[in-house]
Amino acid sequence: MTHLPGRKRGRILSRAVTAAIAATLIGTAAGTASAAPATDPTAAKVAESGAPQAAPRATAFSPSASAPSFPLRAVDDIGWVWEYEPNGRGNFKDREWYGWDWDGVSAAVPVDKDQDGRPDGDYLRGYDGKLLFFPAGNKAKQEIGPGWNTYDRIFSPGDLGGADGADVLARDKSGVLWRYKVRSDNTLTDRVRVGGGWDQFTDIAGLGDLNGDGKPDIVAKDRQGVLWFYKGNSSTKDPFDNRVKVGQGWNTYNTLIATGDVDRDGQSDLLARDRDGVLWLYKGNGNQRDPFENRTRIGGGWDQYRLMF
Repeated sequence: MTHLPGRKRGRILSRAVTAAIAATLIGTAAGTASAAPATDPTAAKVAESGAPQAAPRATAFSPSASAPSFPLRAVDDIGWVWEYEPNGRGNFKDREWYGWDWDGVSAAVPVDKDQDGRPDGDYLRGYDGKLLFFPAGNKAKQEIGPGWNTYDRIFSPGDLGGADGADVLARDKSGVLWRYKVRSDNTLTDRVRVGGGWDQFTDIAGLGDLNGDGKPDIVAKDRQGVLWFYKGNSSTKDPFDNRVKVGQGWNTYNTLIATGDVDRDGQSDLLARDRDGVLWLYKGNGNQRDPFENRTRIGGGWDQYRLMF
């Protein structure tokens, strides 16, 4: 049976010990950068600043269902998980230790059940294919069911329509995308087929609204390195409009991560890690056909993580 993780909340480990452990491990380097066009993500010429980060801006911020703001979490090779909160300026605060024993986790899906723009818990899949739900606030974990190894991609873009609450999307190994609705008791409804042909994509991601219409959207990268934008339409049976090409050259990235609004400007964003371990931010701009601004460098060293969500 797969051993699933410990969480920092409720565990007997002092902040001082946690800080000492964290200090011995490598953090990520923050920086600023000139940006390259979203249509050619390999063209950036980066000039990092060595100056320390200024304090986060003091403007009020309230996440929402259309522009959620989740922390970025990352699991290292020894099974420790770290949490990065957005600093409101397009980067992240110093990482905090979140839990351990995540070496048994093959997929993690944070969900916003109450649509307040913050995660209410995580669905975690073990290598044995069993899905569990870990509520926020150190409540008892809940077993959802086995058989989830049939999927090679699982994520939650938000509420795709039909009822209040989050949806979970899962792609099976034959390329069919399925939709599950999250119930109030954390169980999932029977799955509904979204469509086939999704095995043409090497990565799929999305959390919140990218084009400014208040509906969750997703993006998908194909094997040729082209990124496609799928606009959400709130349909219960066919939740996405026809795809729109964002640009090419995205094969420079091995991971796409959607945590919602990183810079806290009211628009959801996209994170992308390149093959050198550098993390890049693509700010959402609300455009109907070209939803991202030029990329900005977050920092290097992110290849120390095997799982990011």
